Amino acid sequence: MSIALRYAARSDVGLVRSNNQDSGYAGSHLLVVADGMGGHAGGDVASSVAIGRLAQLDSETPASDIVATLEESVLEANQEILRRARDEPQLRGLGTTITALLRAEGKFALAHIGDSRAYLLRTEETTQITKDHTFVQRLLDE
Repeated sequence: MSIALRYAARSDVGLVRSNNQDSGYAGSHLLVVADGMGGHAGGDVASSVAIGRLAQLDSETPASDIVATLEESVLEANQEILRRARDEPQLRGLGTTITALLRAEGKFALAHIGDSRAYLLRTEETTQITKDHTFVQRLLDE
C-alpha cells in the first residue's frame, strides 16, 4: 500500500502580538510545528531551538528505531530549552509546543506536546489524532 503525504503551512502573527513565535519544518522524512508560548519571554527562541534539534532527524532512520529516535530528539530539545532558560535570565519562562511526524520505511511516529494539534485527513474525513495538553482539555476529559 502506498501512502501519499500532502502538507501545507500558514502562520499569522495575529492582531494582538507584535512578533511571530511559530516555527516549522517540512522535509522528506519529517514534519514539525513548534508554537512558541505567546506572551512568554523567548517563545520564538524555544520554538526555534525545538525545530533546529528535530530537523536533524530528516534523514533515513531505521523503522525499528523510529519512536525511540523521535522521543530522544524531543527530550534533547527540551534539555536545550531548559539550559537556555537557566543560562539566559531574560528567557526564563520560555516554552513551546511541539507536534512532529517522522516517517521511516513506510512507518510513522508522532510526538505531541502542548496544544498544536495533529489531524488525519482521509477520504474527506478529518479526525483529530492528538489531545491538547491544557487545563481546559483536562476539564473536558473529567
